[in-house]
Amino acid sequence: MTTPDKVTKGELAVFEESSGAIEFVVHGDAAFILGSAIKHPHDLVLGYYSVHTHPEALEKGEANIARIGRQLSAAGRISLR
Repeated sequence: MTTPDKVTKGELAVFEESSGAIEFVVHGDAAFILGSAIKHPHDLVLGYYSVHTHPEALEKGEANIARIGRQLSAAGRISLR
């Protein structure tokens, strides 16, 4: 597998599902992180802050994140914009 262009600092390369090997060719100094996982068996619902398997769970989760944010802001621990 190859990327269509060079992957530079700060970029993310995502490869298609495959059982093939991934070979890295480095031109100069490089550091990278490789992540790999099995395919998730459920459809995912993507939110701004989190990922869930049902729209209702996403709504509830993000509402909880907002509630915690308001509490931390009221206590002076964070600043909400």
